[in-house]
Amino acid sequence: MDDLEKLKQLQSHSAPCGETLGLNCIRFQTDPPEIEIEFDAKYEFTHSEGQVVQGGFVAAMLDAPMAHLLMGLYDEPIIPMTLDINVSYLAPSRPGKLNCIAEVVQLGKSTAFMSSRLYQKDKLVATATSTVRIVPVK
Repeated sequence: MDDLEKLKQLQSHSAPCGETLGLNCIRFQTDPPEIEIEFDAKYEFTHSEGQVVQGGFVAAMLDAPMAHLLMGLYDEPIIPMTLDINVSYLAPSRPGKLNCIAEVVQLGKSTAFMSSRLYQKDKLVATATSTVRIVPVK
């Protein structure tokens, strides 16, 4: 399956949490492995009188693209289970569109080391690294 077919497949399968986040896969490539996902941060995700997106939602927007990238890299279905995630909040995320780019740092047989960067417009607002266990669907 080529990258465009994988992108269409990723776009057609959405989990309830992805729908809540307004997740939209806009770019996928296998070489080098990278994905870009757009999110819609709603007012309901905010604190401080609607000015700042709560950090848990930001972490989810960093985590989901890393998982989606791994799912797109395998021909057989997998469950990407986050073992740990380290998030750095660099600037406030505001309600509206945010884009995240995720990439593979190192891919093993059952474990992946991942990274992602979250942008609002052209401003980097948060980054994450993660260790993910790759579990085949039986």
